Amino acid sequence: METKTTPILGIIGGVGPYAGVEFIKYIFNNTSALKDQEHLNCMLVSCPSLIPNRTDYLISGGENPVQGLFDSAAMLCRAGVRYAVVACNTAHSERIFKPLLDKAAQALSGIQIVNMLETCASHVKESLRCNKIGLLATKGTHQSRVYHEYLREDEGFTLLEPEQVGQEKIHDAIYNERFGIKAYSNPVKPQARNHIIYEIYRLVDRGAQAVILGCTELPLAVTAEDFPIPVIDPGEITVRHLISLAAPEKLRKKT
Repeated sequence: METKTTPILGIIGGVGPYAGVEFIKYIFNNTSALKDQEHLNCMLVSCPSLIPNRTDYLISGGENPVQGLFDSAAMLCRAGVRYAVVACNTAHSERIFKPLLDKAAQALSGIQIVNMLETCASHVKESLRCNKIGLLATKGTHQSRVYHEYLREDEGFTLLEPEQVGQEKIHDAIYNERFGIKAYSNPVKPQARNHIIYEIYRLVDRGAQAVILGCTELPLAVTAEDFPIPVIDPGEITVRHLISLAAPEKLRKKT
């Protein structure tokens, strides 16, 4: 199914489902194209029933999500996808992402699964002149300290995270069944959005020079234009990297 011109881009979605759709939109929004035929070929596999909750696995020993992520990657590989990304920050914990890459290296030929957190960290280092970075994320991402692996103290970076109460608020903004983004993604409930905005400004008050939206649900609720400092969406940054790998001439310039 691979085209004669450019490789197919792939999104491992379902983690959560609306985030996967948003990643497809990122591909369209960041591709330089004047008509349908000039857009890049891309595929989304969204099989949430295959992939257990990543935060539950990291915090309380729930069911391992690696096999479901691998099965989704295998579907993309069989369809001819060359470059793919998992649309979930928490899934990039070493306890999940490394086994996924190991299984893919052994069984899936020709597909490269790009590390979203590594790509985000490279963007921070290369494009932003700041070293105090705020982080909003799931409890699993905070507790696994996965972003600390890429923005290290010995490299001069300080990651500012919400205090416990703030982390609970962000957890509610994502997971609460009455107003959380996973339950109400379109439109996002005002209470979830307000929690996120409040915690971003709390990080700004503590000296954050930029804030990473370290859960793929969070950009569904707020955008960078809402704030006086850079608010970083790792998903969009990584999609731009996918485009640069597959068809650099198609990458739309940022204005």
